[in-house]
Amino acid sequence: MKRSMRCVLGALPLLIAVPLAARAESPPLLPPGSWYNWTALYVGGNVGGGWGNTSSNGTDVAGSRTATFGSSANSSGWLGGGQVGGNFEFAQRWVVGVEADGDAAKISGSSSGCSTFTTGVTRACGTDIAQLGDFGTARARFGYAFGNLLFYGTGGWAWGNSSGTHATTCVSSLVALCPGTSTAFGGGGASFSDSLTGWTAGAGLEWGFLRNWTVRVEYLHVEFDNVSTGFSTTVTAGRSTTSVATSATSNSGFDIVRIGLNFLFR
Repeated sequence: MKRSMRCVLGALPLLIAVPLAARAESPPLLPPGSWYNWTALYVGGNVGGGWGNTSSNGTDVAGSRTATFGSSANSSGWLGGGQVGGNFEFAQRWVVGVEADGDAAKISGSSSGCSTFTTGVTRACGTDIAQLGDFGTARARFGYAFGNLLFYGTGGWAWGNSSGTHATTCVSSLVALCPGTSTAFGGGGASFSDSLTGWTAGAGLEWGFLRNWTVRVEYLHVEFDNVSTGFSTTVTAGRSTTSVATSATSNSGFDIVRIGLNFLFR
């Protein structure tokens, strides 16, 4: 009896250590195609990059003169943020869900151009630098699952904020001359900001590599159209001063690629 007790007591450290060691080990990754339940609420983060194009049309008004102009600018930069959502899997393959996200971004570009006033001689030239500072979306998702691999499409509403600066580099008129003439030119500057609303659509691939964790690669196109902007700049040439009021309407499209990591609440 005593010998049996000594054997049991001697084995206790091993009996305790084995479950603890097993618990301390990281669970194995689930290979693609493994059984997986996509029904869950989740929260996560993302990082990525984007590029886009903004085309603008508008008018410059200096005194009684009006000029029209058109411009186009390419942009690129980085982004990062977070998302929250929920999935529901039905018929063992199909997945529907909703997701909302918000990203800080720095996707910027610049454009330069001139507008010619109604006289055909007077003109105003300037450079604009604009940046998409942050954006977010609220989207529906619909996908097809091959075990723990989910292919999905997504689309919905998008919002954002943009800001920028305008620098007038030349105003040629009776009271203001462009650089290179005998009259000293002092350029004017202005800043602007806009709230954006539009739509988004895209697709992605998501992998459930652990029971409570997924990683994804996602593409989105985000479109903000008919955005109105207005600002005024004052320039000087010698002792003369000219004020140029600018109003424009722009259409902007951005292509976003990002990777994300989600934790599923089960």
